[in-house]
Order: sequence, then structure tokens, then C-alpha cells
Amino acid sequence: MLKLDKKQYWIIGLCTVILSFIMLFIGIKVIAASQVSIENVLAYIVFSLLVGGVASALIFFRLKIAFLSYIAGLLLGFVLMYRTFLYDMSGWGDLIGVISLLIWTIIGLGTGLLVQLAFYLFKKYKST
Repeated sequence: MLKLDKKQYWIIGLCTVILSFIMLFIGIKVIAASQVSIENVLAYIVFSLLVGGVASALIFFRLKIAFLSYIAGLLLGFVLMYRTFLYDMSGWGDLIGVISLLIWTIIGLGTGLLVQLAFYLFKKYKST
């Protein structure tokens, strides 16, 4: 299983912040070919800080299953966002792509927390 030390939570959070900002910026600026303003960059920074904060909190509280599910949902969200940017010609591709990123990130977090809770309850009641 993945060996995540509690002391590394800030490093993982910082890496998540940086990578999510870069992936979001490149996705919207390069792939979707949209104009990026200062307000957009601030929104990307806020989103990246939230994503990194959640990842740090999951590592800090040693919720490895939830962390892996969260990162998988985040990566799936980015992939689907890029796919929507590339193949949607209706004019709504940029908005739909960002919404799909948010939805898959939330689905990954929710699924991870539910599975983590089930795992905790299973271990608790198995030992009694």
C-alpha cells in the first residue's frame, strides 16, 4: 500500500496546489484557447489552494483510501475537462469542462470518504 507519512502532508499539499494550478491554467489558456484575466488567475489560485488543502487534510488525518480516491477523481476530472475542451464545438465546452472537473473532484472526495468510513467500521466491528 502507499506509504504516506503524516509529516509529509504539507509537501503533498503544496505539490497538489502547484500541479492543479498548472493543469488548470494550461487547460484553459492553451487547450481551450480562452483569454485569461487577473480575476481568472485568482480563481485558479483559490481552487488550487482548496484542492491542496483537502489533500493535505486527508494525509494529515491518515485517510489514505480517501486521499487516493480524491486524487483519482481530480485526475479524472482534469482528463474529462481536457477532452471536453478538445471535442466540444457547441461553444459551451469551456464551462462544461470546468463543471465536470468540479463534479468529478467532489465525487472522488465523497466516494473516498464513504469507503474510508466503511473500512474503519469494518475494522472496528471485526475486532470486537
